[in-house]
Amino acid sequence: MNRIAQGIVLVLLGAGALSSTVFTDLYLNYVQAGFRPFLIAAAAMLIALGATVIAAEARSVLRGEVPVEPAGCGPGHAESGGHGHGAPRVAWLLLLPVLAVFVVAPPALGSYTAENASTAAPPREEEAHDELGEPGSEGPVEMEIQEFISRAWTDEKRSMEGKTIRLTGFAVPNPEGEGWYLARLQMACCAADAIVNRVLITDRPEPPEDSWWRAEGTWQPPEGDLRSVRDHRFSVETLEEVEDPPDPYE
Repeated sequence: MNRIAQGIVLVLLGAGALSSTVFTDLYLNYVQAGFRPFLIAAAAMLIALGATVIAAEARSVLRGEVPVEPAGCGPGHAESGGHGHGAPRVAWLLLLPVLAVFVVAPPALGSYTAENASTAAPPREEEAHDELGEPGSEGPVEMEIQEFISRAWTDEKRSMEGKTIRLTGFAVPNPEGEGWYLARLQMACCAADAIVNRVLITDRPEPPEDSWWRAEGTWQPPEGDLRSVRDHRFSVETLEEVEDPPDPYE
């Protein structure tokens, strides 16, 4: 692969990163929203570097400073893999992963990861929590699964008990066979460090794997030490299927 082809690869990589951050929210499948400016800057640098390489090589060719050889020509080429700017034709296959970025974008992590990834660990100490819900407000309390789990583990006052709570997440089968999980993945930086927050639901039929649901119901407080519970249970009052959110992580 000659330098012009290398420049094309850089431009395509930059264009792929730029299209997933400027024109869509696809980047939220892989990193936190705060990384967007850095991704845009990196994409712009790749495009600029690729364009510079292409322009410099094109000028050299036009001036006759770089001999243009068809790939595979010349004696001994097959044995040595090419000389100068020539290269085996198979090297052009390196473009396929780059082009795949525009055609097949990897989806966000889902139920497979939630089944196999580590779950959030109980905090060692009790955490301070804000007042549950807005003062004087009626209706269910909207809450992230992350906050629900944190309160269930650490709130010794059990302020969630008896309150109607609304959670949104995706369906995950329970490998142990009892009920299913409503889960959400939490990441600090990127999808590689994601951990699972989940609640166990046993009073509703298991929906399709990876489908997204909004559940309203109540926490089923355990007896004894809150931190000893592996999966906190959620009793469902209403269950509504929803569209996948733009940002699937918490």
